[in-house]
Order: sequence, then structure tokens, then C-alpha cells
Amino acid sequence: MSEEGKLRVDRVHLLKSINGWRHHTADYEVKNLVVRRGQDFEIEIVFDKDFKSDLHDISVELRLGHKPVISDGSLVEVPRVTSPVVNDWGFDITRHDGSSVRVTIYTPADCLIGKYKMVVRATTEKMKYDEYEVADEIYVLFNPWCEADAVYMADDKKRDEYVLQDFNQYYWGNSDSIGKSFWSQAQFEPVVLECAFYLLKASGLSRYHLGNPVQIARTLSSMMNSKDNDGVLVGNWTGEYEDGTSPTEWSGSEAIFEQYMATKKPVKYGQCWVFAGLGTSVFRALGIPSRTVTTFEAGRDRDMSLTIDNYFDEHGSMISDMQKDFVWNFHVWNDIWMTRPDMPDGYGGWQALDTCPQELSGGLHRCGPASLTAVKLGHVYYNYDTLFMFAEVNGEEVDWVVRESGKMYAAHVDKRRIGKAISTKEVGAFRREDITDVYKFKEGTGEERAAMYEATKHVKKGKQIYEEAEKDVKFVIKPIEETQVGNDVTFRLKIINENDKESREMFVTVTCYSVRYTGVKVQEILKKKEDLTVAAGDKTVHKITVSADDYRTKLTESASLVFFVMAGVRNTAQIYSGRKHFVFNKPDLKVEVPEQVKHRDSFEVALSFTNPLPEKLERCIFRLESPGIEGHMAVKYKDVAPKEETLLRVKIVAKRPGKRHLNASFHSTQLTGLTGMGSFTVVE
Repeated sequence: MSEEGKLRVDRVHLLKSINGWRHHTADYEVKNLVVRRGQDFEIEIVFDKDFKSDLHDISVELRLGHKPVISDGSLVEVPRVTSPVVNDWGFDITRHDGSSVRVTIYTPADCLIGKYKMVVRATTEKMKYDEYEVADEIYVLFNPWCEADAVYMADDKKRDEYVLQDFNQYYWGNSDSIGKSFWSQAQFEPVVLECAFYLLKASGLSRYHLGNPVQIARTLSSMMNSKDNDGVLVGNWTGEYEDGTSPTEWSGSEAIFEQYMATKKPVKYGQCWVFAGLGTSVFRALGIPSRTVTTFEAGRDRDMSLTIDNYFDEHGSMISDMQKDFVWNFHVWNDIWMTRPDMPDGYGGWQALDTCPQELSGGLHRCGPASLTAVKLGHVYYNYDTLFMFAEVNGEEVDWVVRESGKMYAAHVDKRRIGKAISTKEVGAFRREDITDVYKFKEGTGEERAAMYEATKHVKKGKQIYEEAEKDVKFVIKPIEETQVGNDVTFRLKIINENDKESREMFVTVTCYSVRYTGVKVQEILKKKEDLTVAAGDKTVHKITVSADDYRTKLTESASLVFFVMAGVRNTAQIYSGRKHFVFNKPDLKVEVPEQVKHRDSFEVALSFTNPLPEKLERCIFRLESPGIEGHMAVKYKDVAPKEETLLRVKIVAKRPGKRHLNASFHSTQLTGLTGMGSFTVVE
């Protein structure tokens, strides 16, 4: 073919600045153009000679992945149109000036997400053509600003929070003592988006599903953990982390994703809040609205009976080899926002998804997405894992007493303990928002009982609603006063004899264990059994004090205790069982930063706290992470003497203008998980 008269493409400008602003993607720290589906974007094509519309033509092709094909949507021959199109592929020449042509490309709201190669062809009237492949791939994401997209979110403030906010807050402790920590989401950092695309490819998910947020979310639930497929993070609840990083040391997603992408091997170690933090980062990076959610007293129902079953002998000791279910002090997962075309109308909106799944679902360790509407109504028969999520927030706890003969009876049924104070960060503020009413009706109401009844109809081992016999001794566990780690803690049980004619003789056994936040017992700290007599119509307070020396060497990193109570009234054979979880307070980590710093300038951060323990802190390390600074830091520190005030000063560099937040934490062998946050404004 003769080269005479042939029109050549000299270069293609992807107009990253203007497209980034229009698509809300300007903050992505990648060299590539990032756009959102369902919205047009512009490119500029520059030829080696003047473009003449009566002699020349253009065609555009987009290719996703290896060996793309038209049938699954990975090969797109973009048709030329003469006017704007909605929710379909097309391109239009909007203006040209000499050798420069401005082209608008229209994208459908259900196209595949991923990294596209763009090929531009210039054609003459004699069918001579020149093909030009744009060097940089174009990243196409979900679009919560587009009404036709499955992840559309109408509320501007919520959309900004759940897609664009890159600094977050999550909650821990128990429902009586809720703690908070901060997390750097870093969804605009290059490694997060790269990792998200890598995980989707490594998972083997069919390209056909790359436009479906339900299937993508389900896939990423599996790929965040390492149980099945060399996913991002290894879960570890043993307390032994010598060959990795303790879960409490992580303060953001970027460091974990960087380590994973550098080695393509699972990172050691994480627990639920770390998995959830990673989940929020990848979902927001891909354009799926996401929030980090904490449920206190979350049930783990292993046999899908909708009851959390505990087993005790007649002396009040827990029978460990019968214990399969348990209650997490708190459990952290993700809510993601999307429609559910695989379900009837009305089940779209927030969906619960756990990136730290403990059970198999469809042959892999994953959980969700489960519609919160289905969870709330007890419609546990809908996909995915709705029954499991229902039990986590609305199961019922049963304490069984097992006699020596093997026979057992239900000593106590708690219909209200599971699923308390379900929490997430408030939109636009670093405050806790209680979203319990999104997951469940108010405990004890007719609606809540109806949801439970509906759920039990669809399980093989449906839960019986136990009716307890009339009892005339009332046992009330009193709130435990807030106590800083290193001090003694006192447990109080109020006992009221409501029989005004006869005294009551009883035994009371109180056992205190150190526990992980998952509710799993680690070590017995103290056990006391006492015989009591309470006169007719009288009351007494039974007190147990656990000294710092009792618990100091037995605490886990969560600094949590649980007090189990088993009491028996000999006159009437009344049995009482109860429990109280307790979390020690830790000192705050003070973070001092300037109110205002200049872009790309270094500035000083001061971190300080006082050691509350009567012992030396060893193997100390401070960590700092923020989307607003260059990199992330881990600074080793000297041993800290008992009661010593600690001060560390470091220099960091501000890299992105705007209001920014710095997350800092301190860790040692004896005391870990101290956190603090500082805010500053970066100006040009």
C-alpha cells in the first residue's frame, strides 16, 4: 500500500486534568487517566497533517485484558455517533482545528471495569489507515455519581464520605466501653488501585462479571484473606506474631498493600479491623461506596441454629470441648452500597460483606454481600450468607447446664445480648454513628420477634424460644467502672431476694478469664465460689476484685477480661448464669502537628504518652501513616521505664493539598495499641 496521502496519528492526549476533575478522580496518584463508567470523557488526537472531515475518518477501539473478545465486553469497537448517547458506547468528533481533533467518548453505566488499552485508527477515503496504540492504559471504575450505575448513591455528602474520604475511624471494645481508632484508607495511592485490579485478575473471576459489583465484592471478600488463594492478609488470633507484624500495629492500608504487591505473598498478620480497613480501601478505590462497620457482642453461630450456645457443668465451669459457638466482643466488617438485580425489588442499598470470613461460602472463605433489608426482615433465604449475618446481629444466646448424666437444660436465654451498638463513622465528622436500626428492629418489639420467627422457619435446626420458670431471686451484674490498665478492677453482682417470707441459700461462682476480642478465652485469672444466705426481702452486693498482679502477665493485646457467673438457689433449684465483658482503658497517644503546612515542605510531629504500668516497656515502635504525607513510617524507640513520659519528634513531608489527618500508634511487648490522630491543612 502506498504511503502517499496517508494520515498518521502523531500522539493522543488523554486530558487527565480536565477528565479527572469531571470524573472525581483527580486525587488518584497514578499517571494513567482514571474515568468512571456511564460518563463521557474527552481525548485529543494530534495528526501529522491537517485533519479534513471530508477525506479522513477516525475509529476507536478499547481492549481489556489478554485476548479480548466482543462477546464478553472486553473488546469494544466504539461506534461513531453524531450526537451524545446515554448508557452506551460511542464517540463523537466535537471539534477540530488543523491537525488537532477533540473527541468525546461515551461509556455505558454497566461496562466492565478495569485497565483498557486504547487504539486509534486514522482512515483516508481510499481506506488507507494508520493504527496508534496509546501507551498508557485507561482505568475505568464504577460511578456512584451516575444514576444508571448499580452503585449510584444520590446523597452528595454520603457519597463524598463513602467514596472520597481517605481517612477513617473504626470502633472496638464492648458495648459498655466503646473505643475508637483511626485508619488511613489511602485509596488514591497507586498501590491500592493496582492491587485491586491485580486481585480481580488473580482470583480467576470471569471477565464477564467485571461489570457486576455483587460478584466483584464477593470475589474481593475471598481475596482479602489468604485461606484459599494467596490473598492479601494472613489472619492470626494466637498472640504469637514473631515472624510478622502484630495486627494492632497496622494503622492504614497502604503499607500492607505495598508489602503484598512487592512479594505477591500474603502479609502477616491481621485481624478483623485490618481486613475491614483493606476492604474499605479497595471498594472506595474501585468506586463502590463503602463504610467500616463494628458490631459489638457479635455472634458466631457455627451450626446455623440461630442460637449461640454455651455449655457449663453444674459447678459453673465452662465445658470447653463442647463449646463451638462464641460471641465476639466486637467484630468489624464492611457495608457496601449497590443494587441487587439478583433479588426482588427493595433489597438494594447497603449490603454487609466480611473480608475476614471464618466459614466457607460456596467453597471459599468469604461472606456476603448480604442485603441489610433481608437481614433486618429475617429473609435469610436470599444470597449471600444472609443467615450467617442475621445470627451475628440478632441471634439469641443460650446457657446450657450439663449434668453428670449428660442431660442438659437451658439455664438462661438472652434474647437481647447479640448485636449491640452497631457503629460506623458519622458522615462528615469523626464521631460514632449508631446504625443498629439499619440491621435490626428494636429488641423485644413485635417487628423484631416477627423477624426472628421468619428466620427460624428457614433453618434446619430452628431455635426454640425458651420460656423460663418464675424465679424469686434476682441477679444483676453492675457496670464495671472504667479502669486504666495497670490498676485493680472490681466486679459486683447485686442479689435481691424478692421473696418477703423466706430466706434463700445459694452458691455463687465467679470466674475471670483473659480473652481475645473474639470472645475466645485465653487464661483463667481468678475463680471464686462462695455460699451465701440472703434474708427474706433483703439484698446484698457480692464483690470480686482482680488485682493488677493477678492479670498483668495474662492479658492479650486487646486488654479484655470476661467474668462468668453461675449461681444456684438451693431452696428452689433456680439457676442463674451471666457474664460481663470488660476492656481496660489505655493511655491516649498525644499527636502534636502544626495547624498549617506548605505543600512538599517537611514539618515536625511530636508524639507523647506516659507509661501507666509498673514495669518497663520493651521492643517499642511508633508508626505513622496518612494519605497526606510521603510514605509511612515505623520508628523503633528505646525501652520506656515505669511511669515514664515518652516523647518522639519526627519530620514528615506534606504531599497533597487540603485538610489532612495523621494516624499514629505505639506498640511494645507489654503495652500495645495506643493510638492518636492529628489534623493539619496543607496549602500550596
